[in-house]
Amino acid sequence: MNTRSTAVLLGIAIIFSSTHADAQPAHWTDRGYVNVNGWFQPTSSFSDTVRPTDFVEASVIDTTYKTGSVPGFEAEGGIRLWRNLAAGAGVSWFSKETTASISAQVPHPFFFNKPRAVSGDAASLTRDETAVHVDVLWMVPLADRWQLALSAGPSWFSVGQDLVSDVAVTQTYPYDTATFANATTIHRKGSKAGFNAGGDVSYLLRPHIGLGFGVMFSHASVPLDDTLTVDAGGAHVGGGLRVRF
Repeated sequence: MNTRSTAVLLGIAIIFSSTHADAQPAHWTDRGYVNVNGWFQPTSSFSDTVRPTDFVEASVIDTTYKTGSVPGFEAEGGIRLWRNLAAGAGVSWFSKETTASISAQVPHPFFFNKPRAVSGDAASLTRDETAVHVDVLWMVPLADRWQLALSAGPSWFSVGQDLVSDVAVTQTYPYDTATFANATTIHRKGSKAGFNAGGDVSYLLRPHIGLGFGVMFSHASVPLDDTLTVDAGGAHVGGGLRVRF
């Protein structure tokens, strides 16, 4: 799901709310809310290049990291400030093992400027991401027990990622060729501020308990070292428990 898809879903929800305006109560009357969600985020990828020194010459290691579809968890809550306006905060989290495709040029042990090409894969690389979202929320009571919530605000992302720092090769005399053996990795962490925006439609099974479905887009560009910045967040879809009090 991309930003355009998110906007379309939110637009449908807003149109739905406007077509049921005659059935709405004057304003939202609950004191606050708690939402607990499981969510799903599509595949993402990024690339990095490192140049470690081997045999007094720099290797060139290009790595493409692939994070598959990610399930995650989120909990949030807030209080009504005035009429339909509320303020809240939430935390989302995921952790997943990822894979990486490696293409490298490694130096020759005897001759300068005669690199040997090797390629391979690195598995079981961990990617973890925690985000704290602070939101201003507008709650729209719809017909019957339906509610629509629109929210936006700043976010703080913390990202951890295993990165390839070097490769090991197997080679035999006269060393004109080499074969990829394995990758050396290092875990990097970074944090950065970003933003979030989303919408949620809920149905109250009881006066204060229900179920809901929502979409959210969040983003930050998080530096992991002096040369590498990765995207955090993205569009995700989720649903779960809705509590009103």
